[in-house]
Amino acid sequence: MNKTAKLGKIVIVDDEPNIVEVIRLYLEHAGYEPVIVYRGGEVMQVLKLHQPDLVLLDVMLPDLSGFELCSRIRSEPGGLASMPIIFLTAKGESIDKLRAFNLGIDDYIVKPFDPNELIARIKAVLRRTQQQQQATGHASSEAERDKLLRIGSLNVDPGQYKVTLEGKRVDLTPKEIELLYFLASNPGRVYSREDLLGYVWNFDFSGGTRTVDAHVKNLRKKLGASSDWAIQTLWGIGYSFEVTGHA
Repeated sequence: MNKTAKLGKIVIVDDEPNIVEVIRLYLEHAGYEPVIVYRGGEVMQVLKLHQPDLVLLDVMLPDLSGFELCSRIRSEPGGLASMPIIFLTAKGESIDKLRAFNLGIDDYIVKPFDPNELIARIKAVLRRTQQQQQATGHASSEAERDKLLRIGSLNVDPGQYKVTLEGKRVDLTPKEIELLYFLASNPGRVYSREDLLGYVWNFDFSGGTRTVDAHVKNLRKKLGASSDWAIQTLWGIGYSFEVTGHA
C-alpha cells in the first residue's frame, strides 16, 4: 500500500470486484485513499461518514441505479450536493450520457477504460473543484457580494451554489448554476456550444454539444419565462443571455 501522504479520499461504488481492485491499486499508487462500496443502498451512509473528495459511481448496481444515487447526492443539503461525481460504467449510449450530465455529474467514463486515463480525469476534476473552492473561500465578504448576480427577481450566488427567483430557491444542479452564472455574467454576448463546453465544463467531454442544449432546456424549464431576461437561442450559432432595459 502506498505510504505517501494521501491527496484525497475517493469512494468507489461498483459491484465488480476485479474492476474495484484495479481502481483501488491505481488510486493508492497515485496517492489517493480509496473507500469501496459494493451496494448502492450503503452509499449515502458512507458518504456522510467519510466526506470524500470525489465519488466514482457505476450505473448498473444490484439494488439502486447510479442515476438514482446521483440524484440523491445532488439533493442532499450541505457539501454532499456539490461533491464531484464521475460515472464509470459500461453504458455508453448517448441518452445515458445526457441523462447523467443533466443530473450534474462532472465526467463520464465508459468501460473498458484505461486506468491511467481514469487517474488523469480524477485529477482534472479535483483540480477544477479546488480552484473553485479557493476562488470563493479566500474572497472577502464584500467580494463575495460583488459576485452575486441580481437581474430583476433572479439572484445567482456562485459561492453558495444558490439560485433564487422571486425570493424562492430554485432546485438546479451545480453545472446548471455554473452555466446560468456564466451566461448571465456576460449579457448580450453569443457563445457557441463549443465555447460553453470549454468555459463551463473546461474540456470537450464525451457528452458532446447536445449536453449544452439539454442544460439550457432544463434551465428554461426550471426558471420559467421572465419579462426581465431570457436565454436566447441563435439557431446554428449558440446561446446568449439577454436582459431587458428595465431589469
